[in-house]
Amino acid sequence: MPSVTRISGAIALVALLGCAQSTVKITGPVASMDATWPWVGVKEEAIHKGVTRWFNPRTRDNSTLELFRFDFKANPSLKFEMYDQDEDDAVPFDNKTDFFDRNVAEIAKHLSDQKRGIVIAAWNGLFHGYDRSVAIPPHGLATHIGPNVIRGKGRYNYGSIRWGFGVKGGAFVISHQPTVKQMEATMDFGAIGAQCLILDGKPLKLQDFPKPDDLPLKTPVPSTPMEAGHIPSVDFLKTSRTSMAWSKDNRYFYLLVVTEADNEVQSKLALRDRSDRPDGGWTLSDLQRFWVDFGADFAINSDGGIATQLVYRRTTGDYEFLPAFFVGKGRMTIGKDFSGAPKGGGSLMSFAILEGSTR
Repeated sequence: MPSVTRISGAIALVALLGCAQSTVKITGPVASMDATWPWVGVKEEAIHKGVTRWFNPRTRDNSTLELFRFDFKANPSLKFEMYDQDEDDAVPFDNKTDFFDRNVAEIAKHLSDQKRGIVIAAWNGLFHGYDRSVAIPPHGLATHIGPNVIRGKGRYNYGSIRWGFGVKGGAFVISHQPTVKQMEATMDFGAIGAQCLILDGKPLKLQDFPKPDDLPLKTPVPSTPMEAGHIPSVDFLKTSRTSMAWSKDNRYFYLLVVTEADNEVQSKLALRDRSDRPDGGWTLSDLQRFWVDFGADFAINSDGGIATQLVYRRTTGDYEFLPAFFVGKGRMTIGKDFSGAPKGGGSLMSFAILEGSTR
């Protein structure tokens, strides 16, 4: 079997924590002071019809926080879609994609070139796999960890990990471990692998932080409809996060992007040593606490870590781009045609809010 490692978000810490268990007393991550709502001193900004943004450039622990609200009643032309690099690469839907060079800005340009609508915002999608057993391409091939749905057609009929998330006719859908047929019947666009934080206004159970005697952590972890869906070690890592929420009536959709100041290696060391370095990032518990305070009806954790990316349309018509951490360019303004974006970063699946259609 090929060697598959999760690359799309925070990478598991099993080996790191396992080797440290005899000398380090791990008591659990320190909660973020800013995982609350509203953010003090942060003003809302209308960036497009029906689109509001809140931006906190520097929290007390050196995180950057960004929240978008999309109001589908105020702007009925807005729509939610998902793009999968495997849908139109050299061999479509073969579950392997040379994904790394096409980051979210490149994908936003691709959606625009396909005349699927004006890209208002785009970000990386749910967790995916990464096969490094192949020699070419140099960054390996991205693979799916389970089913997804593109334009009502289900693909990748294997596995059912955690929660399925998607949209059907403008209504957002969340279901526990659905089959590919169930997803196809209930989603126009969607994928498997999300963690459900809030369901019908109620927070779901998160895994307790393990005692030292419980290390090393084991994977996979069984999931129930009463649980968010545990990912060993990653849930407790203070790292960048991409999270989504929506209202019960489907009028409002929210996108939250938390960006840490350092990288995952430093975050892993901080978790191992239980140090309180002000390097930012949120745990899964921080995310859930934020959405509870916010009053969300539904909320999920999508992905995160050094692969976190975001592009959104500014009031001037050009775009702001947050590339993946390891690209090393930092937040930047790029052109209306998405020119000026650096290469690299990759995203197998990407979510987007589009306006209308230019076909």
